[in-house]
This record gives sequence, C-alpha cells and structure tokens, in this order.
Amino acid sequence: MPPCRFLLHLELQWRWANSTPIPHHLQPTRGFTGIPTQSANPAGCTTVDFSSAGDTRNDIVSKLPCKNLTFLFARGTFEAGNIGSIVGPPMVTALIQRLGSAQVAVQGVNNYAADVAGFNAGGSDTGAQNMAGLIKSAIAQCPHTKLCVSGYSQGAQVVHKAVKLITGKEAAFINSVVLYGDPDDGQAVGAVPAGKVSTDCHLGDDICLGGNLILPPHLDYCLDAGVEADFVVGKSGLVRV
Repeated sequence: MPPCRFLLHLELQWRWANSTPIPHHLQPTRGFTGIPTQSANPAGCTTVDFSSAGDTRNDIVSKLPCKNLTFLFARGTFEAGNIGSIVGPPMVTALIQRLGSAQVAVQGVNNYAADVAGFNAGGSDTGAQNMAGLIKSAIAQCPHTKLCVSGYSQGAQVVHKAVKLITGKEAAFINSVVLYGDPDDGQAVGAVPAGKVSTDCHLGDDICLGGNLILPPHLDYCLDAGVEADFVVGKSGLVRV
C-alpha cells in the first residue's frame, strides 16, 4: 500500500474507533449486497477465542476418513496458517456446533502466500490452482460428501478464480459457496448457480467496493459465522446434532 494510502487507512481506523465522523468525500458511495454488519467494533472478533479450531487444517491432503461435509477455505491477506483466524476458525466452530465434529472435514488452501501482490492481481494464481486441485481431490476421495467452498477477502478472489479452473461437472458437485468481504462482490462464481452462493459484505467495507482500505467492517465477519453456517447446513440437508 502506498504511504499516503496507508496514512489515510490509519486515519479512517482512528476515526471509526473513536466514533469521529468520516468526511463525506472519504465514505464509500456504491451499494452493497449480503448481510449488514452487526457491530462496528472489530473487537467483536478479536476478543472471542476460536483457537480450538486452529489456523491450519489438512483433512483432504492427509486423506483422513471422509465426512458428510467438507469445508474448503481460503484465508485473507496476511493471515496465518491455511484457514487464518478472522473467518476460518469461527466458521469451523459454527459448523461443528451444528453438525458435530464427526460430520465436518476441513481443508485450507496451501501454496498460497496471501500477500498484497496476490490481492492486487485479483487473487493469488497459485492459491487458485491449489484450491481447484483440492476441489478435484475432495470429489475423487469423498464422492458422497457435501462440499462447501469458502473464502475471506483475497480468499474470496481465490474462490472466484479456482472455480473457473474446474469443469462444469466439478462445479455442479459444489454444494454451497460462502464468500466474506468479497472484492469481486456481484460477480458470478464460475458455473456455480447463484442459489448456492452466499456473499457476505458489510456496510462500510471498502474491500467489497473494490477498494483497498481495511476498515473495521472488514474485520468483524466472525459475527456472521452462525448465519453462514446455517446457510451451509441448510444447503447440505444434513441432520443437525
């Protein structure tokens, strides 16, 4: 991020945190889709402990026994592990709360730097290739699983790119798609029907407007994990615990 853009980012973060009005000329002006933010306080995600879910999961790569639901996730820029911390672990926790751990397999995207260069390129190409390969592996290894493909921020870009790399038959296998803070908000996810896709973009999230400011609404998507997990479970038709 250029120095002037970084300083503007810091100013907007400070204004938001201190309830200082953001000047009109700096406010996003385009519309949004998805679920409105439930909180303007990013601490809503940072103060909840999701560490039990971990930041790295490789159930498909490790060829663990198949489960009824497979959750394949691409993390956001700069996040650690392969499922990150802001959205991945909360989603895993919410899915397990609804289905039980015996029904949920989790796989993060590997070979994916999740860096600024990838974001600026519209999503990491190597990450998209890895995700496409993982989709193929999940289908081959677990042909009866319900596959959810998901991503946060740059991870959502990776999902868009990955689905373009698979066949129509493989795209039809995908049971649900959940995108958080999607820079490509409003664009189709390859050949996946729109009814299988839930895009979650908070009011005030500049990333969803095609910008690059990381404002508080981009950091509290953990608050929607339960809503999105309900969407995934509903699409799967699996029995809740």
